[in-house]
Amino acid sequence: MLPDSIGYLLIVIGAYLGEKHQRIQEMVQAKYLGIALIVYSLIYPFLQEAAGNETLWPLVSLSLTAQLATLYLFYSLIKAEYIWHPQTQTRLFITNYLTLGIIQFVATCLSYFVPVLGILSGALALIIAIYLIYIFYTLREQQSTPE
Repeated sequence: MLPDSIGYLLIVIGAYLGEKHQRIQEMVQAKYLGIALIVYSLIYPFLQEAAGNETLWPLVSLSLTAQLATLYLFYSLIKAEYIWHPQTQTRLFITNYLTLGIIQFVATCLSYFVPVLGILSGALALIIAIYLIYIFYTLREQQSTPE
């Protein structure tokens, strides 16, 4: 499995190429969020190792901030697609993704106080990942079929 930094690098490259095609603010935001998340994913393991087994609230806050940044990153990419090709289905993708993402973020926050909610948070993260694959696959299929 590839490290997160490689995935974020691919997103930054894709956002850069999309930005060259048509400059959309959401694509620019996705590019810079991707760069910030690359830095985060590279330094976070070292911060975690320095903390040892203790739960340090600054690290928890940093982790939750990165989760929100990732949520916004994918939102920006889907919204950029909506701006390029406005369709009702894409708007529905945005609404569903944000709903799932916010519920998962709340479950993650609450899991620090009620650990069993970590299972719900993990399950939602998996559902969101599968849903994002479905979204991007569907959008790609729409681009490849002539209207």
